[in-house]
Amino acid sequence: MATTFFRRLTKASPVSFNNAFGGQFKSGFDVFRFSAIAAVAGGISTYCFISESNLVHLDQINEETGPKVALKSDKWLEFKLQDTARVSHNTHLFRFSFDPTAKLGLDVASCILTRAPLGQDAEGKTKYVIRPYTPISDPDAKGYFDLLIKVYPEGKMSQHFSSLKPGDVVEVKGPIEKLRYSPNMKKHTGMVRAGFLVSCLLFPQRSQTPREIVHLNC
Repeated sequence: MATTFFRRLTKASPVSFNNAFGGQFKSGFDVFRFSAIAAVAGGISTYCFISESNLVHLDQINEETGPKVALKSDKWLEFKLQDTARVSHNTHLFRFSFDPTAKLGLDVASCILTRAPLGQDAEGKTKYVIRPYTPISDPDAKGYFDLLIKVYPEGKMSQHFSSLKPGDVVEVKGPIEKLRYSPNMKKHTGMVRAGFLVSCLLFPQRSQTPREIVHLNC
């Protein structure tokens, strides 16, 4: 575009660009020649500025059209319960849904925080119970995540989950990064599991790293 513009301007002016930058101004035509050069320079600057603006605009578009993530680490968001399933007499699977075009945004070896209202304090402000959980669904899954939760008789949060019905919501924030893990970053890993913390071990299982798991029945 710029080359074509230069050619057209050269043909329109009887003075060549090679001579335009040399000598002294001798007539009014020289003034015109200087003005033409200034106009060309201004045109180049404008063209470059517009090009840079377009590049910035394209960068912004690329950022906006990047992978959608449902989680926010600094804000509590509501996720709707889609369905539940009983796994055992005291264990349930809970599926929560969100934008079907987005991923949850949880990395391996990370967890989410959940919270539920638990009455009010002396000042009349809402009190919350907060618990961390590790989803067992595929981190690349779009539109949903699954929680496998053991319901304890005195568990405030697990009892709250047990009372939920499809359509109810739970507030979630995250991810909470416990370890920045990449596939096969170690040649061998060892894991110790106590109680019902099997969900924390499922994410790393997707790598090909040899591992040993020790189960403690507490």
